[in-house]
Amino acid sequence: MPKNKQIIGFVAWLVVSFIAAAIGSAASIQAGPFYTQLVRPSWAPPPDLFGPVWTIL
Repeated sequence: MPKNKQIIGFVAWLVVSFIAAAIGSAASIQAGPFYTQLVRPSWAPPPDLFGPVWTIL
């Protein structure tokens, strides 16, 4: 019986996690155009350099 509760709890946690991920995904659909319109400071790195450097860090 305790093992069934663990499985049910695990499945419930997965469902909650996937719902949260879906909400975040839906909220960020327009993120690309939004961020390209932002006014960045002069010291901000160019987008082509930012991705690889952030990955290394």
